[in-house]
Amino acid sequence: MAEMTRAEHQTLIDRRYAEIFDEAYSSTVDQLPMWFDMQTSDSFEERRGSEGELPRWTAFGGALSYTQFYEQYNAVATHIEFTQAYRMARSLVDDDLTGIMSTDRYRKMVDAAVRTRQAHGARLWNFMTSNDVFFYSRSEAVPIASDSHTTRTPNVSTATGFDNLSTAELSQTSFRSLRQQMRRFAGDQGDIANVIPTTLIVPIELEQRGQEVLLSPGDPDNARRSMNPEQNSADIMVPLYMTDANNWGLVNKNMMKENCKWFDYRKYTKPDFRSILDFETYQLKCSGYMRYSFMVFGWRWVGWANVT
Repeated sequence: MAEMTRAEHQTLIDRRYAEIFDEAYSSTVDQLPMWFDMQTSDSFEERRGSEGELPRWTAFGGALSYTQFYEQYNAVATHIEFTQAYRMARSLVDDDLTGIMSTDRYRKMVDAAVRTRQAHGARLWNFMTSNDVFFYSRSEAVPIASDSHTTRTPNVSTATGFDNLSTAELSQTSFRSLRQQMRRFAGDQGDIANVIPTTLIVPIELEQRGQEVLLSPGDPDNARRSMNPEQNSADIMVPLYMTDANNWGLVNKNMMKENCKWFDYRKYTKPDFRSILDFETYQLKCSGYMRYSFMVFGWRWVGWANVT
């Protein structure tokens, strides 16, 4: 078992070192509330379902014609436990001149917890074209971004309007095409849903390209610099833990919050931190515990480009 001792952290107890840089970075910003509806759960799992639309009205022929709407797909999220622990020699705690070990012992663990949650939340983007079942499962059993979406409403064609997947690199033309594709999304009855995207999702590597597409007054891909109709048509969001440098997407933020739910289990909306001094060894042992999950149960909030 790992143990931190004076021998491994000499600079913390040496008065010749006037200042010690305690590494912490701005990447620990919490982006989860930007993507998810943050909720507290009081059960080991959370279930969400959906109901479809009613069809169009029919002409009255002297007697009412009765219709119905149909149950659609559901999702089940199961909370997962995450922990971290370390132990320190009592002499290292007593002789620490910086406060890193002796007073602020949980700060690094808090920072690591935030980064862990951000990386897990970014599965929303990193597994957009995979049937990710780490935290949740969907009864539709296809990825969030797919050309094979279906409806449980009978006698509805899914030939058009049930595809939210593209493979085009980000450009003014592909942005416009995916935006139009989202506006042509169909509801479960096959009628046009007219989903209007509000936000461009890009990795760090495409942030400047996204700014060219959305902020340039002239067409960035046209030598004549003709009018850019995409200017200011969406804002830009950069998930810091998005791993693919080429993929991008469009979302409707209101619909995203309706379909993407983050669940912190009961009191663990913040990690639970504890410490104890071992009776036999006088080691100071510190630990942290958190338990959470998330789910996505609809797909019409996003259009996604899985660039090949």
